[in-house]
Amino acid sequence: MIDTYVAIDLETTGTNPAEDRIIEVGAARVECGRVVSTFSTFVNPQISISPRITALTGITDEDVADAPVITDIIADIIAYTSDVPILGHNVIFDYSFIKKAAVNSRLE
Repeated sequence: MIDTYVAIDLETTGTNPAEDRIIEVGAARVECGRVVSTFSTFVNPQISISPRITALTGITDEDVADAPVITDIIADIIAYTSDVPILGHNVIFDYSFIKKAAVNSRLE
């Protein structure tokens, strides 16, 4: 049984990692059933967030205006998740955005 993992959830500007961007990252490291640390930040997508996404997520352009861009934090996200399994609702979707951001940042 896995007793250490990172639960992760992203919010994005859409569903296509080739075109859309991450706007929020939330993650929690769990060890033996207890949350031992968290990682949470808005991400500036450097594009406007559509009214549809704002209605869905509650995240506005103003919320992300002063947030870091993904290239500034993707290494931190990878470091936070690198040594344990990643779990989450629709984790393949979230992972595809993380992978795309890492490739774009040349962190393959």
